[in-house]
Amino acid sequence: MPEVEKVKNVFQKIPDIYDKMNTVMSMGMDVFWRLELVKLMPSSGLIIDVGTGTGKLRDFYPGNARIIGIDITKEMMLFGKHKGDLIIGSGTDMPFRDSMADGIMSSFVLRNLPSTEKYFAEAFRVLRNGGIIANLDAFPEHRPFIAQFFSLYFYDVMPHLGNRISRSDSYNYLAKSVKNFKEPVIIKKEMENAGFSDVVVRKFRSPSACLIYGKKIQ
Repeated sequence: MPEVEKVKNVFQKIPDIYDKMNTVMSMGMDVFWRLELVKLMPSSGLIIDVGTGTGKLRDFYPGNARIIGIDITKEMMLFGKHKGDLIIGSGTDMPFRDSMADGIMSSFVLRNLPSTEKYFAEAFRVLRNGGIIANLDAFPEHRPFIAQFFSLYFYDVMPHLGNRISRSDSYNYLAKSVKNFKEPVIIKKEMENAGFSDVVVRKFRSPSACLIYGKKIQ
């Protein structure tokens, strides 16, 4: 899994273009995916936005819950418009007490964590009974024909474009992080091993993206 300092260095270079590039790379579908994610979140209480970045998930959230964003990259959080309730920290070591949150959400964060297993264990600890966790991310694509197009587009064309726009090599890492990531069924199993129930893998028709969510039921 990725090293924390390496990931931090990648995102420190691209806070001003990251959200725009996500939309370009997904051909605008990232907005729809995020909207589907926030629909799963409780309408009140407390939600923790892991790997909050510039706070884009918060922009789409329709409810009235208090949202606390946590991220290892200060530059990403400072670039966003949500200046309150932000904490520098990792999803694998959350500075929250047990059974504190009603929901935990993340978008395009799982593959950048040092350990998804530790994240799910932490999320289970922090969530109240009945709380929900929902994670959106990009995964390796294996479907015939789609995989060939996706590989050319996502692993070759987009990294080159992203690097030129950002004047960095960050998009080399981001492309490899998808290519080398775990399969959705493995993430599902890790969530179940952490204690989550009713875990669902929702694979979107658009290449690569999956929404994986479950509940803490004790």
